[in-house]
Amino acid sequence: MNNILANIRAVRGVTGTIVVDKNRSLTYELMPASFTTENIKGIALPLLHFGKSLTTNMSMDFFFENGVARIYNREGQILIVLGTPELNLNTLGFVCREAIPAIKRKLAQHKSEIRKESISSTADIGTEFLLKAINIISTNCVEKIGAYMATKYLRQSKDELVSTYPVLASLTVDNNSIVSVIRGLSTKSDEDTLTAFAHWANLFLSSAAKATNKLKPADIMELTFEIKDKLQISGFYQLYADLGV
Repeated sequence: MNNILANIRAVRGVTGTIVVDKNRSLTYELMPASFTTENIKGIALPLLHFGKSLTTNMSMDFFFENGVARIYNREGQILIVLGTPELNLNTLGFVCREAIPAIKRKLAQHKSEIRKESISSTADIGTEFLLKAINIISTNCVEKIGAYMATKYLRQSKDELVSTYPVLASLTVDNNSIVSVIRGLSTKSDEDTLTAFAHWANLFLSSAAKATNKLKPADIMELTFEIKDKLQISGFYQLYADLGV
């Protein structure tokens, strides 16, 4: 993916580019070093929601005082290219005619690669990190729907899944929607543990979304953006998506 984005970045006047996989809410970017994670998040999240509301197979240009942006919206992906006022949009269009289908192929390839990587990397992730992930999700949900509702649906979804995933029986949810360990929990993780946490997150957000318009299952990227790279490598997002989001 970096090579594809680098080809786009090589067009004179391009300052950066971001791809969002709309199906799995993942981002790939090649931005200036001055852009922080929060800067990228501030572009990627609105871009994801914008792309889902737009007609597919279309492009759109935006002109600003200090630059220009072009958006390519496709069924499973959306690409934004940022540039200076000197950016030649015709040249960019020529390069992107090859880059757009290449990105689509690469996203499909990444889906397969993440599956394979998750088998070998899950043990390196560990249950402590997965516990951190579920707490990041719940904490961000509290900010949107309050502790009472977040706790309610976090507990309900856990209780619904505990017979399928015994590892969840080792965890408890307090009144502030914080998940902690109540009995021995192995620090090592396996694919079943990863699936348990992905399924829990999926069911929790799906249940909460039915009760409020402040959350959607597809918000998973926004809720976990600060740790998205590690979750992606583990295969968490792919499992989450496979569960029906």
